[in-house]
Amino acid sequence: MENPVNSLQKMLDVNIPIVYIDDYDFARIDEIISKACGSDIVEWNPATGVTNFLSKCSIRRDASLNDFLAEKYADDIESVKPDYIVLREIASYLDDPQTISLLTHIAQRKLYDREYDTSIIISDYGLTIPNQLLPYTSILNIDIPDEADIERLIEEHLEANDVDKEKFTDKDREALMPSLRGLSSFEIDRVLDMAISVNGTLSDKDKEMILQQKKAQVKKSGLIELVDVKESLDDIGGLNKLKDYLKDKSMVMKYLGLAQKNKIDTPKGVFIVGMPGCGKSLCAKATASQFGCPLLKLDMGSMMGKYVGQSESNLRRAIKIAEAAAPCILWIDEIEKGFSGIGGNNDIMTRMFGFFLSWMQDKTSSVYVIATANNADNLPPELKRKGRFDEIFCVELPNNEEREAILKVHLNKRKQIDNVKNLAPLVKKTDGFNGADIESVVNQSLEELFVKELQNNNGDKGDIKVTLTMDKLLEVATNTVSISKSCKPQIDKMAEIFKDSKFKSAT
Repeated sequence: MENPVNSLQKMLDVNIPIVYIDDYDFARIDEIISKACGSDIVEWNPATGVTNFLSKCSIRRDASLNDFLAEKYADDIESVKPDYIVLREIASYLDDPQTISLLTHIAQRKLYDREYDTSIIISDYGLTIPNQLLPYTSILNIDIPDEADIERLIEEHLEANDVDKEKFTDKDREALMPSLRGLSSFEIDRVLDMAISVNGTLSDKDKEMILQQKKAQVKKSGLIELVDVKESLDDIGGLNKLKDYLKDKSMVMKYLGLAQKNKIDTPKGVFIVGMPGCGKSLCAKATASQFGCPLLKLDMGSMMGKYVGQSESNLRRAIKIAEAAAPCILWIDEIEKGFSGIGGNNDIMTRMFGFFLSWMQDKTSSVYVIATANNADNLPPELKRKGRFDEIFCVELPNNEEREAILKVHLNKRKQIDNVKNLAPLVKKTDGFNGADIESVVNQSLEELFVKELQNNNGDKGDIKVTLTMDKLLEVATNTVSISKSCKPQIDKMAEIFKDSKFKSAT
């Protein structure tokens, strides 16, 4: 991880007029700016106006941003001092044409007037760069702390709170480290303070509290959905090869420290391609239960922003949030809707795709990605090659054995398995059905029998107990139009594509 102080110094040394720091940990940002720039800094923010950067005391509270910038563009070079201007929380001001114009003129003068040596540092959370400022602006990304940084922060908190270090064992440290990975320095400080204030020390018992804090961060972001899961792999009928694969991966993730000592790479994720209604989403949910970690759902549509660079920033922030919640499952549903047709005229999506690929290729965090797609035909080949995902599985319409397994799952779920002994006739009748079709047959059969019982009892609710029969199930199945019939051209085309792609079968 490159030192952000060095990164900022390099940007300023090569005469970049505007540096945009996209982060919310203002205390850490101030520390970085101070170390990189020294003392010749003045700040403007909406709350205190022109402000002493070091003391945070207001100098001129009533000075508007435009008035302040106009002064810094003055012909009198001496009045422009200091050399560095920090503009904090000004994203909402960047809709003002006058503000944009003033920033543009200052940037141009910085480039072409040797006597004018003023750099602007914008510090805000939520990337907002108008088109006019793009040529003059560089973005400073502050990486999340690595293992050494986390160790240092833990030691600082133990010393600051006079905690007996002998009570904080190697076992405690090993238990807490995965939970702290992915959090910013600001967030780590907060959770360590919270843990020590409650217990007077740190221990492996604080792991659950830290994970709860991670969940809270995810929920309030608005970019990622935290999905509650009750499903397990036992709720999936068939797909045994995929389920066995996920069980093996869960063992690696649960004992990741030991796996890494044996030079085993951190699992990246799995790409599940297949027919609609055949259990891809269920697999994502069940995987979270199997891994024993939260499930985060990423909607590519929610990433799109109105400003240049905002969509890419949203994706970066969403991934940063996922890494903060690690270990976790990051589920990207219907990924083809986000990345199909890359390489055309959609520059924004192409850049987002490039960033996502680089992250998948290089990531070492314990974020296990599950991408699901109904159609992989238009997805770029870079996404489907090894190195991005550990494996690609294809889920097709269930065969005889799988349909029987799916039926047993749904009959068991509704406590009707003992009422229907021989499933062979129904397995045959449901040929060409997907998992959703089969569930619908079971549910509709129960519903029709329930309504009939109510009618027979003249609407008296009483103690009605519905008993499924094979005759009823066959009747409903006969009247059900399966997906293989209602969408035959699309299903046939998908089957051909899956065959040509030579994806590994989930069955």
